[in-house]
Amino acid sequence: MKVAHISDSHLGYNQYRLIQRREDFFTAFKRAVDEAIERGVELIVHTGDLFESYHPDMATLSQAIKLFTEIKRKGVKVVAIAGNHDRVLRRGLLSPQKVLSDLELIEFIDPAGSTYYRDLFIAGFRYFPKSFIPAIKERFFDSFSKEAEKAGVSVFMFHQALDQYLPYEMAYEITVSELPDNFTYYAGGHIHTYHVAEIKGGVFSYPGATEFHSKGEARVGRRGFNIFDTETKELERVELEGLRSFFVLKTDEERADGDLRELLERVKDCSQPPVVLIDYSYSKTEITAFSHLLKDIESRSLYLRVYELRQIEGSESFLTEQTKSYAEIFEEYAKEQKLPKKAVLLGSEVVKGSAEDVPNLVEEFLKGELGDFFDEFKKFAEEFG
Repeated sequence: MKVAHISDSHLGYNQYRLIQRREDFFTAFKRAVDEAIERGVELIVHTGDLFESYHPDMATLSQAIKLFTEIKRKGVKVVAIAGNHDRVLRRGLLSPQKVLSDLELIEFIDPAGSTYYRDLFIAGFRYFPKSFIPAIKERFFDSFSKEAEKAGVSVFMFHQALDQYLPYEMAYEITVSELPDNFTYYAGGHIHTYHVAEIKGGVFSYPGATEFHSKGEARVGRRGFNIFDTETKELERVELEGLRSFFVLKTDEERADGDLRELLERVKDCSQPPVVLIDYSYSKTEITAFSHLLKDIESRSLYLRVYELRQIEGSESFLTEQTKSYAEIFEEYAKEQKLPKKAVLLGSEVVKGSAEDVPNLVEEFLKGELGDFFDEFKKFAEEFG
């Protein structure tokens, strides 16, 4: 059986506040689905962040319903989990995947669970922060491992960063050793670049994102997905072609004239206006000296952004545009203040979410920390304020 592994599609993302980019994310995902079906897959597993948000705009949700209806009509099964972007953080709301599940267009594993497709055992769990992993592992992973061993052929789905791919402190959510045993294929999401390895005797991969979500991804990655053959145990990488070009140029005052002229020619060759991001470092000559070239590039691009890095002798360089997220800034501050790791994890989650998400994030954190004592704590808090 051929299984397509797709992840981090981020449908509905208005990157740079451009509706064209929102359409690009849908186009990329649809192309991945169409390519998978053309290659004879019987099952698609999606490992989280199918949507950019748990409350996508209606146009995006409508597009998704139509596409998944077509997938079902072609006889292809879809199993999905939620990522950190599209998990529901407020009570009384439905996730977009739950809507698709209620329409019987996909099978949605949430928050954790398992299913069978023919003789293939599939287990997984949605995105949880690192502090929740021990509780999830204790409750589910032993039974998952036993069932996987009995089934013979199995897929484990998760949306977490593994320690070996984000090894620095506080970045990863789960270690390789914490994953359940005996699975044939470990299908990961959350890391937006392609990786493949052998772990715990099975094949593991991150397929990466189907469309570039950041400058860093465009610089080092390729857009695509993977196909796993359950009979041969081989993994096939499928790169997505024909998508909007995404150019990332790193240059300086000495090389800029030639680099920008070469970039302009590449932009002219594009079938549709590309996204162009430029890192420019200088000590004396500001980027405005090349405004004639930049104007030409911008007129042919969907979007142009320049990040200027000024080199000052005897002092630190600085960027004229913010390149760190608020969560990264908070984590750096927390390290400087030597705050407890668990407090930093909670704070980072709060910063990443919106104000309306805070009560649910705190409640999830307390459930993970207090376990069976959470209900008693909640009653106490409600009674005594």
